[in-house]
Amino acid sequence: MRVTETAHWLEWCDWADLILAEPFEVRNGLVHIPDRPGSGIEWNESAIAKYAHRL
Repeated sequence: MRVTETAHWLEWCDWADLILAEPFEVRNGLVHIPDRPGSGIEWNESAIAKYAHRL
């Protein structure tokens, strides 16, 4: 994001929460990214399998 002039703005869409093992927490209008390696995203494999047939 740092390559854009508006890098200080991030629009968070919670539509992926269903397939995330631990959705990011939003408090006071801010997304709190967990302190762990990588992007902080882990997939909920059973939810992905459940929704994969809809593609």
